[in-house]
Amino acid sequence: MPDSTCANPVTSADQNAQHTMTDNDVDMTHPLYKSDEGYEEIMKWYHGLLEQIEVPFEQRFVDTRFGKTHMLVCGPEDGEPLVLVQAVAGSSPLWRNQLADFSKHFRVYALDTVGQPGLSDQNPPSYLNDDYTQWLCDVLDSLKIEKAHFAGVSAGGWQVMRMAIDAPDRVRKAVLLSPMGVCHAKLPVKIWLTKMVKKGKDVDGLQDDLTAKSVKSKSPGGSFGTFDRQLARAMALCTKHFRVDRSMGIYNPDTGKVNKLNALRVLRKFFLSEPKSVLRQLMTPTLVIFGQHEVLYNPYKVGPRLKKLAANVDVEVIEGAGHAVIYDRPNDANPMIIDFLRAP
Repeated sequence: MPDSTCANPVTSADQNAQHTMTDNDVDMTHPLYKSDEGYEEIMKWYHGLLEQIEVPFEQRFVDTRFGKTHMLVCGPEDGEPLVLVQAVAGSSPLWRNQLADFSKHFRVYALDTVGQPGLSDQNPPSYLNDDYTQWLCDVLDSLKIEKAHFAGVSAGGWQVMRMAIDAPDRVRKAVLLSPMGVCHAKLPVKIWLTKMVKKGKDVDGLQDDLTAKSVKSKSPGGSFGTFDRQLARAMALCTKHFRVDRSMGIYNPDTGKVNKLNALRVLRKFFLSEPKSVLRQLMTPTLVIFGQHEVLYNPYKVGPRLKKLAANVDVEVIEGAGHAVIYDRPNDANPMIIDFLRAP
């Protein structure tokens, strides 16, 4: 891909003209939340989780064409930059079990994705074009970083993979944690249809259901171990209070309903593989980490396929973990990531 992928960022005036929320949005103060009370509850959880981070950090905002991007910054100022990208409905404090380890070796920038819960502007990029690559390039430009390591979880893993494909000159190495887009995935219909998404469920009930379902295993033992309850809490809060339809660009403010065509196109991005011709363009040194009990696909089949398509990809499968492998097994995943990024 030519260098022009990240070139010619729009001016501040153009940013506002192209990406500002419209007056048709119901709540202009917190357009991606179902209520002001829901926003406050998520922010209370967010700031509480910040207090659990055991390494000194600073909070910074940088300008992008999608508005302000908030991040947690830690580690030596002269360290190689490492940018961390969260999943849908995720936010920077969820990296709390990685920041202490990563910041020993890298200058770490844990982002709140624009248009997702957190302190960044509530102006989501589109999954249907190169918006996320443009956003990440803008982040680097604002930080005056020419090239960085990137690590992303789930949909964040897809964003990092696309960044490595579309703007390889800006990516040193990439780490994809249970990423979307590397193969056809199974739709989690059973999870969507269970009682945990009933409107009457309170956040505590949702959290308990999410935790129980996330550690359930197909093996006779019935469980594969631990699950990060703060991740379950985040998922429960967002199920109850966050407008995922708006954050994913599938809500039509004119009709007040989900745009079914856009919803199908976004679901295709999430649950179908990128074309082989695209995956073959992944030339950046890349580490892909799966959990043994990944619910969306079989990691033991996906790994060899991906390595065959992209020669510079290494694949690891961590036992006793699921889709949330970075949360389930940080003591296994963290050293693996650090060793990969530090290797020549």
